[in-house]
Amino acid sequence: MYRIGEIASLMNLSRRTIDYYTHLGLLNPVRTDSNYRMYGEESIKILELIEHYKTLNMPLEEIKSAIRMINSHTEIDKEKIEKHCEQIANLMDHLKEEIKVMEPILQKLNNNEKEILVNKLSLQGVTLAQTLLLLFG
Repeated sequence: MYRIGEIASLMNLSRRTIDYYTHLGLLNPVRTDSNYRMYGEESIKILELIEHYKTLNMPLEEIKSAIRMINSHTEIDKEKIEKHCEQIANLMDHLKEEIKVMEPILQKLNNNEKEILVNKLSLQGVTLAQTLLLLFG
């Protein structure tokens, strides 16, 4: 279990950000007898998800909904899942358009610069592909 300063440092976030996510209900710390908020491993996973979704420009309310759906232990709401898959498809379409816009710029890079970008994107692309295969495979 981590206190707010510890988890903020571990995740490279500010205490204020952790407070904000807690206030929004994205994080659910446990209170100690001395009223300290303690964050567990589940909070780390949620913070990683939040950061991932933020890189996809997903609004915090949609992130909250996605996390709620992932953590749901009750019956699956197919409508919410369909909406979430639709959001993923829209993000993928947006990324395709971004790539089209970036293509002329990327053509101007030298081989070393291209390799650096490919390495960065490859890791994220592989992770995304593995996640999609797990979800839909």
